Amino acid sequence: MLILDFDGVVCDAFEECAVVTRHAGADPRATAAAPPAELAAALPPAFLDRFRTVRKHSRLLEHFMVANDPRSESVRTQAEFDALYAALPADRCTRQAAGAAALRAELRRRHRGQWLAMHRLYPGIRTLMERHERRTSIVTAKDEASVWEILAHHGLDRTVASVVGECADKRTAVLELVEGDGLRPEHATFVDDNLRNALQVRDTGARTLWAYWGYHTDDHVRTALQRRMRRVYLPELARLTA
Repeated sequence: MLILDFDGVVCDAFEECAVVTRHAGADPRATAAAPPAELAAALPPAFLDRFRTVRKHSRLLEHFMVANDPRSESVRTQAEFDALYAALPADRCTRQAAGAAALRAELRRRHRGQWLAMHRLYPGIRTLMERHERRTSIVTAKDEASVWEILAHHGLDRTVASVVGECADKRTAVLELVEGDGLRPEHATFVDDNLRNALQVRDTGARTLWAYWGYHTDDHVRTALQRRMRRVYLPELARLTA
């Protein structure tokens, strides 16, 4: 069984994620009157710099919302990011994340072609998923409906058996997937670019690989070395077998 994260492993959706984060506090229907490419082109450089930093430290849509706080420009480590996120008003990121999800749904509905084009497959992913047809599951913080649409757009929906969307606890999700197939965790291969997710799933006994082409920082690299987390690189996907 092959279990993959989505954003940062299967596809790169940096601009789309930045757009929905930037406009999370606005009326989604009014914002979606403009096409996604226009919204992306209008993103302020200072916000993009903050989002680029925040994206590397984030596991959930709520975490992306930290980029809307100017203080995020000073974040350098995972500990600093976690401290800033914890210092924000308890419901701010939750409310903004709900707004971002609503905007995503509106953009998907009203500008489907442009929205789908903002999700680009990483090299080698198509071959990997086609080789594991119907033996692949997706476990992701992205919503399930969006994932299925993106997969269908790239002709990969037929390769996927299930999608666990809006997932905050990937360890539990992986355990439930393998149990549902009558397997043990060691029979699964899990790939994620978020180091925290990878470490938590590795503790289940699943073969866990840290996707080095995704989003990470220098302190993640140091932690990965200390914890002996095995990396996987894009060129390795040609021979990776779950």
